[in-house]
Amino acid sequence: MHITTIIMSIALGTTLMGCAGSQHHETTSHHEHTALHNLHALTPDLYSAAEPVGEPAYDELAALGIKTVISVDGIAPNKELADQYGIRVVHIPTTYDGITDEQSRQLAHAIATMPRPIFVNCHHGKHRGPAAICVGAIGAGEITNEQALEFMTIAKTSPKYKGLWKAAEDARPLSQSELHDVSIVLVERAVVADFVEGMGELSRLGDLLNDTADNGFRAPEDHPDLAPVSLAGQMHNIFRDMEDDPETIEGGDEFLTLLRNSRDLASLLEQQIEREQINDAYGTIQKLFESCSECHERFSRDG
Repeated sequence: MHITTIIMSIALGTTLMGCAGSQHHETTSHHEHTALHNLHALTPDLYSAAEPVGEPAYDELAALGIKTVISVDGIAPNKELADQYGIRVVHIPTTYDGITDEQSRQLAHAIATMPRPIFVNCHHGKHRGPAAICVGAIGAGEITNEQALEFMTIAKTSPKYKGLWKAAEDARPLSQSELHDVSIVLVERAVVADFVEGMGELSRLGDLLNDTADNGFRAPEDHPDLAPVSLAGQMHNIFRDMEDDPETIEGGDEFLTLLRNSRDLASLLEQQIEREQINDAYGTIQKLFESCSECHERFSRDG
């Protein structure tokens, strides 16, 4: 089946026949207010989306019949929550720069050997996740490179991340012996550098802070435990801690300047929220996100 049809079908809750000979599988409806953001089906039993956060997201994973969650984010899957739903977890953290040969083999091996349906996530579900599931599916012999590029276009993978597109363009099907190589190790929580975890946590805090901004920098009704001033303070502390990280030093003076600019904006935002200077806070949070985006686009740092 054409990938565009697959994506449209999941939105309509119809029965699918997957590309590359996948078996018949019935999906659930995809609603606008879903807990699984940017959800797309590559085949009837291969999905990609943003990080599944909390029980509502895992409820939806269970409704889709998901048996394995693969995170390519710096943040590992929530194993404790996954265990409650009988879901296996795998952690293969990748970067925006591309997907290494080792990671490509791990992804293909996971897709070929882990229980299905399989769900692959990055943080936002637009860039690393779609690229990773495509590279793995190509390696497992389930889709073509052309179908991968079409899927990434539908998932809105940014053309700025040229390494991700090149990974999908260069991926190749692996032999059965390669796919089932017992030397390939899949782990539930990979050891990642502090810098990567810091970037992942910054993304998470930024999303939560943005949720409070939509409510006048107050905790939304559906998330009453959020404290906007604390979220801004945590972001400031992470930026501050990252200043001496080897990755930051390797990035050079320009990267350090951008990081410090984000650090100062997070500190200012914390003060403005505490003082209830809401109008000023709206301007500052916009500058903070713009500063993070500028740094991310220039350096394609991990996380």
